[in-house]
Amino acid sequence: MKINEIKNNNPNNKIKHSTKIAAMTGSAIGVTTAVTLISRGHGVKIPSTLKHPNGLVNILKNIELKEKDVIAIASSSIAGGLAGGLITDKKNAKAKVKEGIVQLIGNYIVPTIAVGGGIKLNKALNKKYNFPPITRPIQFLFGMTSLIAGVVAGNKISREMNKQMFKEDHYRKLTWKDWAVQFDNVCLVTSISNAGTQLAKMASRFIPFAHLAPGYQVGVKQADLNINA
Repeated sequence: MKINEIKNNNPNNKIKHSTKIAAMTGSAIGVTTAVTLISRGHGVKIPSTLKHPNGLVNILKNIELKEKDVIAIASSSIAGGLAGGLITDKKNAKAKVKEGIVQLIGNYIVPTIAVGGGIKLNKALNKKYNFPPITRPIQFLFGMTSLIAGVVAGNKISREMNKQMFKEDHYRKLTWKDWAVQFDNVCLVTSISNAGTQLAKMASRFIPFAHLAPGYQVGVKQADLNINA
């Protein structure tokens, strides 16, 4: 079944305030939980309370996040945002699940794996051909090029997954929001290409906060709507 993308400006279909709050809360809980578990895995001591934002920031000062960490945080954010959104807006459950697949597969898993693969490719080429050199700028370039390719490929893969799961060929084209949420992967590229430096740790600090966006977008998603939340 071919479904065209629909724009619906009916004011009655505006996203409920309660859904926005629930989606953001769920996303925040998911991110905080993931960061806590990842930090423990890195051997970082977790404070008894994370009620104050500085608690999360202090944890992030001591770790450099890698590809698997980014995927874990994104997954938790999306799961939390989806759960929160469903609590107040069950009628759009299908649309939220479909958006969750786009966000997780298209915007995070595939692009993040591509980033790691691009930087490893730089090292492999240097080992075999002694070129290009392994420098921070070159590694950043490989990572960013791979990120762009990963976003495009991820969009196609997630579309095919939704097509197979829901028997709908609904073209979910890339939007500026999809590119905007890649800020976390830009930070990841910066962190990996500058491993062991203060810049790497500084870049890692921004990643969890950037991951609040995908969970929220999934939680507030509505069927066949193009609404600015």
